[in-house]
Amino acid sequence: MAVLVAGAYISLVVGIDNTNLGTSNGLWKAPVVFAWGHGATAPLDTGGILFADAYGHLARLIPDSLLRYGTPAPDVTFRKMAILNAIFGGLASGLVFLLALRFTGSLFAAAAISLMHAGAGFVLLNSINSEDIIPAYVCFLGATVCFFEFLHFGGLRLFAVSAFLLALATLFHWTVMAPALAAFGAVFALLLLKRKRYFWAGAAWLFLFLVLLKVLVFLALPRLHISVWTVLYPTKANAGGWVGLFGEKAWYFLAGIGNYFSGASNIGNYRAAFASKSIFHSMLLSWAVLSAALASCFLAIVRRPGKSGRELLAVFAIALFVVGEAGAVYSQPSDPQMQIEPMFAIVPGAILLARRRTGATGLFWQRSIVGTLAVAAIANGAWNVHLMRADSGQDSKAVAAIEEMNRLFPKDRTMIVFQGFEGWVTWQYELLWQDHFDEYLQRTVDLARPFTMNRGIGGPTAAAMVTKHIDAAFAKGLRVVAASFWTMPPEEEVGSFTTVTHEADARLYVSILKKEYRIGKQWDTKLGPFVELLPAKPPSQP
Repeated sequence: MAVLVAGAYISLVVGIDNTNLGTSNGLWKAPVVFAWGHGATAPLDTGGILFADAYGHLARLIPDSLLRYGTPAPDVTFRKMAILNAIFGGLASGLVFLLALRFTGSLFAAAAISLMHAGAGFVLLNSINSEDIIPAYVCFLGATVCFFEFLHFGGLRLFAVSAFLLALATLFHWTVMAPALAAFGAVFALLLLKRKRYFWAGAAWLFLFLVLLKVLVFLALPRLHISVWTVLYPTKANAGGWVGLFGEKAWYFLAGIGNYFSGASNIGNYRAAFASKSIFHSMLLSWAVLSAALASCFLAIVRRPGKSGRELLAVFAIALFVVGEAGAVYSQPSDPQMQIEPMFAIVPGAILLARRRTGATGLFWQRSIVGTLAVAAIANGAWNVHLMRADSGQDSKAVAAIEEMNRLFPKDRTMIVFQGFEGWVTWQYELLWQDHFDEYLQRTVDLARPFTMNRGIGGPTAAAMVTKHIDAAFAKGLRVVAASFWTMPPEEEVGSFTTVTHEADARLYVSILKKEYRIGKQWDTKLGPFVELLPAKPPSQP
C-alpha cells in the first residue's frame, strides 16, 4: 500500500509541476535545506530542528538530472523536497493500513480506509507539495501504530519505539507533539481506570520520550547544546503575529476542517470562501465526514467496552482532535499543516465504523459501510486531484515570470510591494536573491509582515512601519512598484489580512496606506497587474 500510494504521489508531483500547491512555505525553506545538505552554515529552525538537516542529506540522494523537467531552475531542491514528501506520504497511508487492519481484521476494509486517507485533501496536498509537515506526521503515525501494537501484544520494544518515533516527530515539526501527547495520555488515563499500574507505565513512557528527545538532539547536533525545554517550547511558539485568539479565527477554523477531506484549499479570505458555492459544498462534505467519524468514536466510548480496545482508539481520536484543533485555532486554523494531525481523527472514526461484526445482518452492514468508504475514497481522491491539476505547470511558469519581473523591475533599482502570501513572492526570493535575506528585506515590502512579526499590533502602527519603509525607498531614488492593495477590490484587500489581524484593524490599515500613495504607471505581467506607487502629495517645488 505504501509503495502504490507513493508511486501515485510521485507521478502527481511530476505531472502537476507545482510544488507550491496550497502554500509556498516549503520553497522558502529550500535554500536552507540545500545548505544543510551541503555542509554549509544555515539558520536553525527551533520548531523543526532536524527537518532541514535530514531533508538536506536525503535530497542529495536524488540526482538533479531526474528533476530537470519543464522549465529548468538553477536549483531543484524544492522538487526533491516534494519527491521526499511523496515517499513519506505513501508510508503514512501504509501505516494507516496497518492500524485499520489491526482493528477491523479485514484486508478490504483496511485498503478502503488507507485509500480514503491517501486521497483526503490535506494529506494529498502536503504529500505532493514541498511543505515540511509530512515527515513529522509519518513519525506520529508510526508512534501510533507501535503504541496500539504494544497495548495489544505488550513488549518493551514496541513501548520504546513508540516513544522514539514521537520524539523524532517532535524534532521534525514541533506542532505535532502536544496533540499526540494528549492522545497517548488520554489512553493511559482510560487504562488507569482499570489497573493502577498503567500510571507507572504512562510515567515511564513520558520519561523515555523526554530522554530520547535529548539524546536525538545531542547525536544530531552535538555542538549546539540545545536544551529539552527549547525543543518543548521553541521561540517561534509565541513570536508570530498570527498567534492568538480573535473572532475571525472561528470562520477560519470552519474553513480549515472543511477543506481537510474535500477541496484542499488553504483559505486566505473566509468571506470569499463561504461565498463560493463550490468551496462551500466541499466544506459541507468534509464537515459531514468529520461528524460521522466523531459520532462513531463517541458511540464506541459509551457502549459497553469489549476486548478489542475500540474505546481506546476512540478516546485517542477525540483527545487528538480536541487538543490539536485548540492549537490550530490559537495559531492558523486554515493552514493545511495545522489540520493534518488533528483531522486524522477521521481515520479512527472510519475504522470503528468498519469494524468486524458478527451474524448475517452485521456482516451485511459491515460490507455496505466498507463498500461506501471505498467508493467515497476513490471519488473524493479523484476530485481533489482534479482540483489540483487546475494549477498545473506553475513551477515552470514561475521561473519565466520572475525573469520577466527582473527585466521590468530590476532589483537594484526597484522596491516591490506585495501582500505577503502570494506564491510568486517566494519564487522571487528563491531565484533573484538566492538566500540573501537581509538584502531581500531591504528591497521588498511585505504588507502582512508587520502583523505576522508583531503580535497584537494595531492598524495605524503597522501602516506607519510600512510608510516609513516606502518613503525611505523614495528618498534613495528607487522606483516603488506594487502588486497588492492598489490592484485588488477593496473587500478583497481587507479580507486578505483577516488571517493575521482583526478585520477592523485590516480596514484601518488599508485605508491609511491607500491615502498615502497614488498610482502612476501600470503594467500587465505574467504575474498579473503591477502599478507604480507615488506619494499622494507631489514633492513641493523650490
